[in-house]
Amino acid sequence: MTSSAILLAAPHRMPFLAGSIGLGGLACWWLVQLLVLHVGGPELPQTDLPPALLHGPTMLYSGLAPFIFGFLLTVFPRWIGLPDLSANHFAPIGMALLGGVLALQIGLWGGLDRWVQAGFAVMLGGWAIALVVFAGVLRQGAIAARPRCWHAWSAWAALLLGIVGLSTALAFVWTGDALLLRFANRIGIGGLLLPIFLTVAHRMIPFFAGNVVQGYVRWRPDWLLVVLWALLAARLGAELALLEWLRIAANGGLAATTALMCWKWWPRASAPGLLNVLIWGFAWAPAAFTLSVIDAVAIPIGRGPDHALLIGFCGSLLIAMVTRVTQGHSGRPLAMSPLAWTAFAGMQLAAVSRVVAALKLESGLWLIAAASLFATGLLPWAIRNAAIYLEPRQDGKPG
Repeated sequence: MTSSAILLAAPHRMPFLAGSIGLGGLACWWLVQLLVLHVGGPELPQTDLPPALLHGPTMLYSGLAPFIFGFLLTVFPRWIGLPDLSANHFAPIGMALLGGVLALQIGLWGGLDRWVQAGFAVMLGGWAIALVVFAGVLRQGAIAARPRCWHAWSAWAALLLGIVGLSTALAFVWTGDALLLRFANRIGIGGLLLPIFLTVAHRMIPFFAGNVVQGYVRWRPDWLLVVLWALLAARLGAELALLEWLRIAANGGLAATTALMCWKWWPRASAPGLLNVLIWGFAWAPAAFTLSVIDAVAIPIGRGPDHALLIGFCGSLLIAMVTRVTQGHSGRPLAMSPLAWTAFAGMQLAAVSRVVAALKLESGLWLIAAASLFATGLLPWAIRNAAIYLEPRQDGKPG
């Protein structure tokens, strides 16, 4: 098989490859920028917009988001009880994501503003196609009289908010308007990533645990999704409108709700590593929301709560979910590989270090420590996975 045929053999391959390149490239690029700033050394070519302003939107929309599409293109129709998507549906999405990520990497490393802008624009096109494809799946499910899948609707709603955030990010890299940057970052975190990861956790953690833990009681009531969305919407609205009292209340509600989820889902018997990392990663959610409350009412923590959510919560779950899909859909055992454990450990240490950096008023050495742990833990795992996406399944099956 040719490389292009292999990449089109399954919906996850091209978006996961884009995510591996995007997240790995951004981890290295940001580490180099921090080293130059705080230690010294030869500078990279620079765009007109400073690296500190590009770090957020590029990481949200080109580092983490492609993995979301790879996962959803695989499971979205299955959640509804429909056949897998054909290459005609997922190929344009994957190609746009991969092309956009590559353009962004060229722009960031080469200091080329037009390439950065083009990267965001190409990803925006792929995102729009994905929304149409997923809407078509929802419509097919309704025509086929399938039971309404609230997880699919929740994920689609988050992607709809995500395209608003990505459009705002594109407008920011064209204009340099700081208000657009704030909106792009807040929507990317609170409107896209948090709803997606909480929705997927609500769907998958009880399902996985019920299959592998003896005597496990699955708990995932539909009303919990409603509560999560209400609190997330209040949190996002409060951040955009600068309503501090509402932000405190929403973060407090999310801390309590996710703590309840974590307690309910925690296995009371022996569990495999792939499940444990999901639970341990999820435990960052109540901790991070609690940090947000502390930041507002007691001790200023700056960007610490955001990074506890993005690195600790989202990063940990990303390692777990991507490892599961990559292993299972390549004909390998459903288990954490040594490199996956290294990546997961790196995420934990990086998250802790980043919170400490925030507590120490963005200490340069702690920022470098966090970025170094993130990059060194992630890169071997990402490189191994990228190689897997470019080769046929080990068991000879299609996909």
